[in-house]
Amino acid sequence: MINKENLSEFRNLLEKSSLKANDKKALSFAIEFMEGRHDINLSSKSFLLTGEPGVGKTHLVQSFLNIFDIPVIYHGCSAITHNRIISCSSLEKAIEELSKHERFLIFIDDLSYVFKYSEFDEISAGDRKDFMKIADLLKSSDKRVLFFATANQTSFLDESILDRIDVKLEMDTPLEYTKLAFLQARYSEIANKKQISYLAGHSLGYNFRDLPEVIKIAYRQGNGKITLTGLGMSIKEYVPTAMQRYKVLNGIKVNFSSVIGKEKIKSELQNVIVSIKRKNLAKKLGLKRHNLFVFDGPVGTGKTFMVKALAGELKFPIINIRAHDFLSRNSYNTIQSLGNFAKRFENCIIFVDEADKLIGKGNYDEDSVLDGQMNEIFDGIESITNALVIIAVNNSMRFGAGFWDRFAAIKFEMPNKFERREFCRNLLGKLKADVNYDEVARLTEGMSYRDIEKVCNNVFYSILQGRNEVNMPMISEAVKCFRPGDAETEIFG
Repeated sequence: MINKENLSEFRNLLEKSSLKANDKKALSFAIEFMEGRHDINLSSKSFLLTGEPGVGKTHLVQSFLNIFDIPVIYHGCSAITHNRIISCSSLEKAIEELSKHERFLIFIDDLSYVFKYSEFDEISAGDRKDFMKIADLLKSSDKRVLFFATANQTSFLDESILDRIDVKLEMDTPLEYTKLAFLQARYSEIANKKQISYLAGHSLGYNFRDLPEVIKIAYRQGNGKITLTGLGMSIKEYVPTAMQRYKVLNGIKVNFSSVIGKEKIKSELQNVIVSIKRKNLAKKLGLKRHNLFVFDGPVGTGKTFMVKALAGELKFPIINIRAHDFLSRNSYNTIQSLGNFAKRFENCIIFVDEADKLIGKGNYDEDSVLDGQMNEIFDGIESITNALVIIAVNNSMRFGAGFWDRFAAIKFEMPNKFERREFCRNLLGKLKADVNYDEVARLTEGMSYRDIEKVCNNVFYSILQGRNEVNMPMISEAVKCFRPGDAETEIFG
């Protein structure tokens, strides 16, 4: 009944999957159960695999099914292969097949697809009844049978359905070594080891549906050949499914040498850089490095530019999450989503901008309910995530002590005289100018970088209107015309 070759393939696939250790154990135990081991009444018989499209749910279940030479009762949207497959057009037809076989496996693939819905977008009464009947029949059965189902998410499933499932397994975006194994198995004949390793290491957030598309784009870019250059262009061109709602910045050119001043901040972040670049030695030394940071300071003080410079130093991409990506949810779900997101990705910077807006309008001290929830979600996240999570806030007084216990705070002040002078020199230096930059620094005292940019924009408008040279009267006039709080600038523009 057991196909040993398929069993070996499944174990290899399971080991490299994103499932938690206990979930892997549950599936291994299920194989032993089908072999005749373990008490029927003490063994789990139903499994629900969840995760975003393309993370390999269906592939993993099919690999499990192919271990056994017994009937597979199937209803779903994918074309799966098995030498004893029994395809059913509905849940009702699947129920009819259950009584015809002594031993079997049943697989319902993509519940959101197979369920019919009422006019109120609820699962139809008939499908709800049939699904629960299948689950209940298998739970009470004295036969060695198993039930598998998959879903992209569980929000459309109520407790009456979820309660029928013994084991809920969540699959995540593939890890680098999992992608490496997938690419080697599929594309080793057209791509060499260096190319495959490059794609596996640079395909942040890509799933098993995204990777083949990148290969196809690279194949076109190389006019029928796979090259490293073509892969690099493909990665920049293709936006993975899981990342389409966010702005992702790759190939960042700026670094710390591009940052004017801020020497103390750069020194603090240099410790982070060296601990990442020499992570094996850091681990050997038992160094506990921070993964979670708050960049705290007024608007326009260089927080975002510092994030970009840090990314450039590390050669990491930035995933930019803005408040509007989460504002449709309540504050607790917002923070929970961020916590889950941080656990999914590595070798990147997850940058949460406008965090004051993201958490809502309240003040969250250490006695507030939300502060406790935040602590619960972020507790231990530093030991789980390999990404750097940086949150930018303008008003740190709104957060309680529990929040600061989780995050390392880096304070951004208004630019000093030297920083204002050199920033103005950078902006105006490309023009013909008769300017005393020390005097400009004096005139712009108390202004942020963003404020100074607006002053210089007024100067640029004067040039567009026909003035040939930038001089001190022109700058003085631009400073007088400046009104704080004018138009916002797009930080990733």
